[in-house]
Amino acid sequence: MERDWDISVCGLNCAQCDIYRAGKGDEEIQSSLVKAFRESYDMDIAPSDFKCSGCRVEEDNWSPNCHMKQCAINMGVKYCFECPEFICLQLGDFANDGAAHHYRTVENLKRMKLIGVEAWLEEQRNKGAAVFCP
Repeated sequence: MERDWDISVCGLNCAQCDIYRAGKGDEEIQSSLVKAFRESYDMDIAPSDFKCSGCRVEEDNWSPNCHMKQCAINMGVKYCFECPEFICLQLGDFANDGAAHHYRTVENLKRMKLIGVEAWLEEQRNKGAAVFCP
């Protein structure tokens, strides 16, 4: 099965993220997320609240105040690995916040820096898996 790819500033594949997919109209994921957010966070949330088009757009961004996105804009880079301060404290904290996919994104950024984004994407396609977002 061909996978979609929308790589964020920090290395997440937004196209494989449940919130991103829910925002694209996947009703099964919307229902699952509503249940999870209500149970885990006691939030009164509706399916229409899940809107995200990735970090490369201004509107419909799940994390509109993302520090890494703003930093990348300020530094004039498309991906964190292009920054002369890679891996900065902010990205290191993100990688070590306990979310396994955050750690994997930084490892992926290291590989992208080494071989380039297109070659990295080809590696991922050959593996048949998007290993950087739950």
